[in-house]
Amino acid sequence: MKKISFCIPVYNEEENIDFAYNKIKELFKNNLLNYEYEIIFTDNHSDDQTKNIISNICKKDCSVKYLRFKNNLGYDKSILEGYKSSSGDAAIVIDCDLQDPIDLIKIFLEYWEKGYDLVYGVRVKRLENTVINLLRKFFYIIMNLQTQINYPLNAGDFRIIDKKIINDLRDDNSLYPYVRGLSFSYSKRSIGIPYTRNKRLYGKSKLGLYKSFTYAINALIEETPIFIRYFGKIAFFFTISSFFFTIWNLIHLFKYLDIFRNIILITIFLFFIFFSIMGEYVLRIYLQLKKNKTIVIEEKINFKN
Repeated sequence: MKKISFCIPVYNEEENIDFAYNKIKELFKNNLLNYEYEIIFTDNHSDDQTKNIISNICKKDCSVKYLRFKNNLGYDKSILEGYKSSSGDAAIVIDCDLQDPIDLIKIFLEYWEKGYDLVYGVRVKRLENTVINLLRKFFYIIMNLQTQINYPLNAGDFRIIDKKIINDLRDDNSLYPYVRGLSFSYSKRSIGIPYTRNKRLYGKSKLGLYKSFTYAINALIEETPIFIRYFGKIAFFFTISSFFFTIWNLIHLFKYLDIFRNIILITIFLFFIFFSIMGEYVLRIYLQLKKNKTIVIEEKINFKN
């Protein structure tokens, strides 16, 4: 019998864990889904009752596994570690709040059995903030302009991926992975399933506007050359413009000094952005080249090794 791994990243989700666990269990009652399964909770060092709740479930149900990290590794790294720790023929990522409809999993499995190695949910409608939804669409447009891979709009991490993709992901030791992008790049045959994403029933989302922004910046750094390609050109343009404007002002006895000062301030601001992003690139290259073996897992439950 084939085995399905459910990878659920969590951070302070004490209100949702039992709900998610019971909903997944219901899928397999009375052989509704004819598979073996495991549920892997990857915990980004929660400081509420998340650890205790999952630990108690693990004591009662050996099909539930728990990974707790030493600190908050971030959403994508948590998903990647869940994939790497899975033992199924395929793995499904779903958020603990179950905003993504769990009934769609049956359709995912049907397409996976037909030979699709990646079946992902496409959010045709989100019952969330309109501004954030527009920013997400803009983000994917920018991504697709700068990469060779055509990322589908409104495709999140809710998906099933085949073991072949998981094996490719096992070799990825990136400190800041963009996992949904990686899974697309490793996929040979994929398909999207449209659905409406619901509102949270319990608790608050941990991915606010700031984290959504930093998540998008990380994805652009990891998957595109956009900052290297354009920020240098922009900075160079403003530098040259400022130089010639300075000369022009000297000739005209600083007649337009206020405008000049504004341009200088804008140039300095752009330089700060440029060098901060370049610094991030250099730091990531340095950390990758060090290749130090970092132990990120603080605790494991119900894993054989």
